[in-house]
Amino acid sequence: MALRKCPRCELNYIKGDAPLCNVCMNEKKRTDRKKTEEVTEPITCTECGEAPAVPGYELCAECLKEQKRQQELENAGDLLDDETIDDLESEEGEE
Repeated sequence: MALRKCPRCELNYIKGDAPLCNVCMNEKKRTDRKKTEEVTEPITCTECGEAPAVPGYELCAECLKEQKRQQELENAGDLLDDETIDDLESEEGEE
């Protein structure tokens, strides 16, 4: 079992088949852990800019509820307009 220099730092020696020396291996584990922690950091809501966004969305729970409520109001308004037009047309036909 021959010693060889670490390919990353070229300072420390490696025994056996290890890819990196112990110092570089520990440093690599720390940076990998940091990257994982950064990815899981919550994203702020794009609407209010205060609360964390719901995973998979750009909005927080409150803004999503408000957006859904607004869509329901718009859809209800559209249905009401169609029903009103149908009622007016049927009243004109009776006269």
